[in-house]
Amino acid sequence: MKQFLYVIFLLLGINISAQTKVNYGIQFYHGTWKEACEKAKTENKLIFVDFYTKWCGPCLNMAENVFVLPFIGDFYNTNFVNMKIDAENGEGVELAKRYGVNSYPTYIFVDPSNEEVVHRSKSRQDAEQFLTTGKSALIPELRSDYLIENFAKGKNDREFLKNYINYNASIYERENVQKAFDILIKQGAKLTDLDVWNIFEANIRGTNNPYFQELVKNYDRFLSILGKEAVDNKLYMETRNVSLEELNRLPEFEGKSLNRYLIQINSLVREKKYDEADVLIRKTMADTSINQQDFIEQFRFIVRGGYWSPDTSVEWLSKCVSYLQYIAYNSDDRQDPYIHQEYAALLERLIRLTPGAEKVFPNSVMDKPEFGAKEYSMRPKNLAQKPVRKKK
Repeated sequence: MKQFLYVIFLLLGINISAQTKVNYGIQFYHGTWKEACEKAKTENKLIFVDFYTKWCGPCLNMAENVFVLPFIGDFYNTNFVNMKIDAENGEGVELAKRYGVNSYPTYIFVDPSNEEVVHRSKSRQDAEQFLTTGKSALIPELRSDYLIENFAKGKNDREFLKNYINYNASIYERENVQKAFDILIKQGAKLTDLDVWNIFEANIRGTNNPYFQELVKNYDRFLSILGKEAVDNKLYMETRNVSLEELNRLPEFEGKSLNRYLIQINSLVREKKYDEADVLIRKTMADTSINQQDFIEQFRFIVRGGYWSPDTSVEWLSKCVSYLQYIAYNSDDRQDPYIHQEYAALLERLIRLTPGAEKVFPNSVMDKPEFGAKEYSMRPKNLAQKPVRKKK
């Protein structure tokens, strides 16, 4: 029967896909603020507000990649009246000022009965973190005001401190994370406790802290308790930017050889010792004992930092093109278009700078495009330029 009706609709010229299209993401309410408050009161819900600007890259990323997800939409549509408010236009200007919004994106959850914020968050977040942000708004003990006020009053039981750390980590307040973690350890929590280790692994950065030094000093004990993969990964992640001397003093963890290569390559590129750097880079590319995908992920940033200057020599640009070709050909990340755009853009730049290239390549390569965009960029077309603020 359904198939028969489908054929009838096709014969009548009815666009079934257009008629049945469903937006599975967050459904945003488009009324006024006053109307949203009345709607939320009627439905006994909080108001969720995404404060954004048209030039904010993380705002656009959230809109295109997180807000549209079905499980995000299901949760937020069920529990909140949702609003997207441009902080620089319309009533958004006054609302942003009222709620102290000074960075984007900022997320607030408002009680419509008194129009006061009960939970606040910000910044680009992955889907799971953004779901946690919404869930926290519904639990009084996980709300931002509760956590901030009680930490200031000295509340310091273990579960509270973990919640406080997780919240501050989600909004990139690393200093607050460090303070709370210090208190957690002083109260008797051990770095080898799994819940404490998970916080340390995810949020305590660098090598110049007592916790990293404890890990190094007791490397074998940590291995026996937490396992080689977890311990070595932490050492690997935190020693990407240390000196070669410091790295060499550390235990022989998985990934140490790769970090040694990267540290030396980065140093040679910064010192513009390009011939020496090229020898070491090609040696690293040929070394099958290291994780080549990790090398590619880190190496692309070194290459990018080495060719951005307008006075970079053609010789070094040529080498960088070959490196980006290697990265584009060998990266396993097939969802990252920047890898290929960087290669193509630098190749185009090299062609334009090469003497005699105009005799080989067509004008469409040598000159700026006649129509449309003039720059080869991954910047989204619907992302506006950030306005220049006038000095007072």
